Amino acid sequence: MTTITQAPLTYAQQLVLRLEQGTPGSVLGPRFLVRVAFTVRHEIDLEVLRQAVGDVVARHDALRTIVTADGLRVLPPMPGRLIVEEIDDVDAFLARASEDDYPSGEPPLLWVRLGRCTGGESILVIVAHHIAADGWSLPLLARDLVDAYTGRSRGGEPFEADVMQYASVAEDDFSDDWQATISRALPYWRERLVGTEQLMLPVPTPAPPGPQSTIRFRIPAELWPRLVTAARRSRTTPATMLFTAFVATIYPDQRDVVVPIITSGRQPSEWYTVGLMINVLWLRVTRDDPADLRETLRRADRTCREAYAHDIPLLRVLGEAPGLAKVAFRPRPVIEATYPAFQVIPTSPIGPVSSDPTLVLEPIAEDRQPGLPAPASLAWSMRLDETVNGYVTFDSHLYSPEWIDEHIERYLMVLAELADGGGAA
Repeated sequence: MTTITQAPLTYAQQLVLRLEQGTPGSVLGPRFLVRVAFTVRHEIDLEVLRQAVGDVVARHDALRTIVTADGLRVLPPMPGRLIVEEIDDVDAFLARASEDDYPSGEPPLLWVRLGRCTGGESILVIVAHHIAADGWSLPLLARDLVDAYTGRSRGGEPFEADVMQYASVAEDDFSDDWQATISRALPYWRERLVGTEQLMLPVPTPAPPGPQSTIRFRIPAELWPRLVTAARRSRTTPATMLFTAFVATIYPDQRDVVVPIITSGRQPSEWYTVGLMINVLWLRVTRDDPADLRETLRRADRTCREAYAHDIPLLRVLGEAPGLAKVAFRPRPVIEATYPAFQVIPTSPIGPVSSDPTLVLEPIAEDRQPGLPAPASLAWSMRLDETVNGYVTFDSHLYSPEWIDEHIERYLMVLAELADGGGAA
């Protein structure tokens, strides 16, 4: 008998579905994706890989869900999707893998694409619909695919679904303990977000929403260690330094600013669960003198510490800030102002399980892959890998590449000033 499990929508899913209501297709459409790409420099057994993809689908129930307005329908294990093609142009293959359509209503919501090159190498791309997975989930999916392939290739049994399931996260979102924590944090947000609907930043070119573009940049190798040292001396974190530079760059003259910060939204118990768990914290930084970088750093540091100490789902926060909720999610035929978003993507704590894998995945640099759409007019992301990379996704009707390039240059200058002690106490 086929068993279908019912579960409530998580707060993260309710949040993105609210975006979908304002801009149909932005969330449930076939281009709201997360993906990661690898080079494989050895022969691959396609039948074993196909079985391994099915094992990953069976392990994580989020990949087998149908999202409706009433909740989640979790389907039983099903075959995975492996798409294999012969390729002679790696960049074209990566572009197709990022730009093809992946329907959100047709589980499993995981696609593994394998491009086989001449000479024995292959390009492997893991794609998941964002309604079922987030950026944190990608290292989990890659790790589990490697482990499943390794076990299968050595004659082992499929591994057990011994991780916390997404349906359990959905149930926990409405537990008595978590609801009590939320209730204690709400007064903080009620006070902090008064009047923030007046703090939207005018866009350079008011216009109807348009297609998105992405511009990437890299923190110079010699700058990052200096910035880490400066953060330690200032009793703050490198992430706060990156956020401070964003505030100083995007709001050089505005005393009172509010910035939506995209976070992982995860508790440690959920680290190994695949699913959409992002949250957004609205950080309000009030300064007497916007030109004083030291003051901006101090205020940003205090704001970050307070906000993370009161980290609860944005959907509940918006109930305490109806003015902000109205302007942040209101569909507008012409966009005149917006809230630029910021995020720091830390190095994943998820490590390999197998010490001697039979599937070896070498990551392909993010800057070689096409940018993915984001449900924001301007999203500024900093990724902390072996190098520190930034990428700015923007609405090309509202912002020009020249505007973005100018502000990236300014951002790097502010970071250099912070590294030289410009924000030190």
